Amino acid sequence: MNVPQEEVLIQAINEQTKAQKEQTKAIMALVESNQSLIVLLASSLAENEEVEETSHIPVYLSGKPKEQHIDQVRTAAQQASEAGFRQVQGALNERR
Repeated sequence: MNVPQEEVLIQAINEQTKAQKEQTKAIMALVESNQSLIVLLASSLAENEEVEETSHIPVYLSGKPKEQHIDQVRTAAQQASEAGFRQVQGALNERR
């Protein structure tokens, strides 16, 4: 692989990493939204005395998930991104 090809590949990897980071932000927003809906639904059902409010994911009174769980999702996304980058680097090194 020559230098221009490597530069194109590196650029593509950088763009993919940027897209994955944006995707992670979107997933986190969805997680927060879903947690708020869960809390709202559970509260509504509890008010109707049909079921007790049960939530296995700790949330604040605002309905947002606690930072520990957000950090776990961020860490998993970051590790997946890094693993993909290492895999591409390994493939590049094998071709040299």
